[in-house]
Amino acid sequence: MLSAFALRRLRNARGVRPSLEVLGRRELLASLGPSVVLDSVTTLDSRSVTIEYDVPQPGLDQSWELGLYRSSDDRFDPSDPAVTRLAVGGPGAPAVDDDGISPLAAGHHRLTVPLPEGLPPNPEHPYVLAVADPSRASGGEADSQAVASFRKYTIGVLTHGGFQSKSDKWGAPWALHMAKQLRELGYDLVIPYNWVAESRTAGAAAKQGPRVARLIELAVAKVPDGEPVDVHFIGHSEGTVVNSVAMRVLQLEDSPQLTAGYLKATLLDPHAANNNAPGGRQYSVSSGFLGTLARWVIDGYQQRAKDPLPVIWDNVDGAEVYYQRTPIAGAKGSNDGIYNLWGQVPVPVRGETPVRYYNLTGVGISHTGDVSVVDWYQVHVVPTLGDNSPFVDPTLLIGGPSTGYETPQGRQPAFQGEAAPGALVRLRAWPRSSPRPLVLGGSVADATGNWAVVSRPLPDGTYRVQARGVAVADPTWPRVLVVPSARLGTIKVDAA
Repeated sequence: MLSAFALRRLRNARGVRPSLEVLGRRELLASLGPSVVLDSVTTLDSRSVTIEYDVPQPGLDQSWELGLYRSSDDRFDPSDPAVTRLAVGGPGAPAVDDDGISPLAAGHHRLTVPLPEGLPPNPEHPYVLAVADPSRASGGEADSQAVASFRKYTIGVLTHGGFQSKSDKWGAPWALHMAKQLRELGYDLVIPYNWVAESRTAGAAAKQGPRVARLIELAVAKVPDGEPVDVHFIGHSEGTVVNSVAMRVLQLEDSPQLTAGYLKATLLDPHAANNNAPGGRQYSVSSGFLGTLARWVIDGYQQRAKDPLPVIWDNVDGAEVYYQRTPIAGAKGSNDGIYNLWGQVPVPVRGETPVRYYNLTGVGISHTGDVSVVDWYQVHVVPTLGDNSPFVDPTLLIGGPSTGYETPQGRQPAFQGEAAPGALVRLRAWPRSSPRPLVLGGSVADATGNWAVVSRPLPDGTYRVQARGVAVADPTWPRVLVVPSARLGTIKVDAA
């Protein structure tokens, strides 16, 4: 374990701020006319908020509006992103407060509002605001008494994989660069964890997990008491093993501030050095002697390492997995064209954490080649993390038959759906009586991602329809494509 002095020196050398800015908690009161007074807003699990308020006098016989927002400061502005709005005492709102009485009755109230999407990290808007009657609030100085708030802190953890270059003694270049990006986006602290020196040792990955957890605990200790702390783990390859162990350690130690925060796990091509990982085949090798030799070396190393598989533990609030399974022939620059490791999916899940998968398999995408999964994530997703905004997903492809798809001729079914803007979508159909597919037609998704295809005339019969897309994975590199596919169901063509 590094000494405190060595840890500070190492962080400074990486350009990481040694401590979090400490902000004193500001006590805020809010009022809605003379009828309702907001006292506070808090969260215990980042999946709900609890508002305390007072109804000073009896006779409040109509609902009042409560808005929840994310903000860059503790003052409300109508442009602040909304989390939810509800009419307390009205339709869709709880009929009683946490103590089982009417939320409009005179007296003090505690009202817990569930948030289906939770409060994920939003570093550019670290404050969570409860606003009484937001439609009338204007954000002026006087309105500061119509708002109750708390601040969330965000810590980013970046963990590289195994077999790093010995020359990268300060850490993996991608992690150092991404750490700088995240700090610019508003993350309060970023830890680009460096285990380069041990990354070539079989079985060393799991040993790093408790060390990462300790760094997070030291950071949380600098946050004002009672303030929630979000942690965003981003790991590549064996780095997902390190992060998984760290998240398990944090779960067992049960820090109240981490429990109140949102734990997000991003897995970039997760790959444990373990021959028994799910998903079957774990890599692609070239033909010939060099490919056979690579297979022996990889299997032998993984047999010695026996890494624990990365797991999405039940303390994780949200998880996303970006992976590829590109054959070595299409993986540009991957290990001199000899082998390309694959992401091991699906990732085991403990509990009910929602996990989103993004399959980036395609021409040019690889584990560590010219355009790796890390490169793609850094270019396309990282810029969206500051305000938790959506990004263009090249793996998107959904659709089905259009409503009332029969044309006047009755033999040309129509289909519609969504894909990445600009993606080429092609449809094929397999007749029940033949193993050979028929080409139905193609379309290019418009600027909003919508596509539509009217099939060429088909003989009567039952068909199984499939769509295949071709989307540019990154326009900064030529010929970097992903090729998603989707089943569109079964149709029956009958001209009668």
